[in-house]
Amino acid sequence: MAFADPSLYEKMVKHRRHLHANPEVGIALPSTHSYLALALQDLGLETELHRAAGISAKIPGRQADLRPIVFRADMDALPVQEESHQSYRSQLDGAMHACGHDLHMATLLGVAEDLVANPPSRDVVVVFQPGEESDRGALETLKHASLQIDEAYVFAVHMHATLPTGTIAYSRDVFMAYGDWFRLDIYGPGGHASAPERSGNPIQFGSRFEQGINTLAENLSTNSERVVATVTEFLSGNTVNVIPTHGSLRGTIRSVSSKQRGELHRAMHDLAMNLELELNLQCQLEIIEGYPAVVSDSKFVDNLIEEASIRDCRMAFEEMARPSMVIEDFSYFLQKWTGAMVYVGAAVGENPAFNHSSSAKFDETAMDTAFGLFRILADSTNLGD
Repeated sequence: MAFADPSLYEKMVKHRRHLHANPEVGIALPSTHSYLALALQDLGLETELHRAAGISAKIPGRQADLRPIVFRADMDALPVQEESHQSYRSQLDGAMHACGHDLHMATLLGVAEDLVANPPSRDVVVVFQPGEESDRGALETLKHASLQIDEAYVFAVHMHATLPTGTIAYSRDVFMAYGDWFRLDIYGPGGHASAPERSGNPIQFGSRFEQGINTLAENLSTNSERVVATVTEFLSGNTVNVIPTHGSLRGTIRSVSSKQRGELHRAMHDLAMNLELELNLQCQLEIIEGYPAVVSDSKFVDNLIEEASIRDCRMAFEEMARPSMVIEDFSYFLQKWTGAMVYVGAAVGENPAFNHSSSAKFDETAMDTAFGLFRILADSTNLGD
């Protein structure tokens, strides 16, 4: 079942391929800001644009008594070198839309065009936000004048590179995890590689710490609430015959409840202190609080599914068995307003790579499913107003 008019869908594809070929990383994104602002202005919309803080535009609805709804798309790419031979592959070395944000933007541009031509039931604010991957871009975007709304609904989709195309995966509670970052610095006297017994080795310390946090995560995990601890960087040493004086690790930790989160933080500090005593080295562990959990509202989700059924949209909704361990700063939007985020499947091929992979691919037809979800919500008069 197609939701977007064929000519509009082709425009969405064109937007997507332009944005995919011209990725920008981080929060500034000058070319992406300009492209999106011009596309919205061409629709006759008045845009609010803030450097490094995104773009928003309001589309009036037909019924003033209904709460407005905010639709959000993220804009930033990843510092990944794309491995692809497709004609619209990234033209910038070391940058790639490997998480589907190009599809998010293109879909929302298509939604905006359709809402201008066919006004929605309620006011809609379309929002394009930079800096999702690591810069908490949502916090600055939420300062837009157009978003100073006391009561509203909010919704976003997230393309999923390994779910079957068109599948809509949802949660009635925690959808995505809490995410924190950590850095461990290890210090010792260093020494000759032939006499490791004379000095502690930061590499041994770091290796033990990495194994230890994996065990902590496993012990704290349950069938319904997983915990993840991942070292993503380990730097130490610069020659073959010298025990180094310093080592450093960085990584991320994920949990789906505040209780697990607190227990993991405490256990990591205890592990570091115990290794200090055992290996006769010093260390400094810093845990940086990251994004809150993405928590969907159960009533909002139920109303969305019911609306899709009433309209005979034949959408493939699937409730997730447990939360995703991905993190997302859309959580800040959901702390302000009632709403939800869902995954939309966009898998290509039999063994698709997951989001953030240099070989990740996304089925563009998934944009039509996402378009349908946005359009249902914009037209609904039954979201619990």
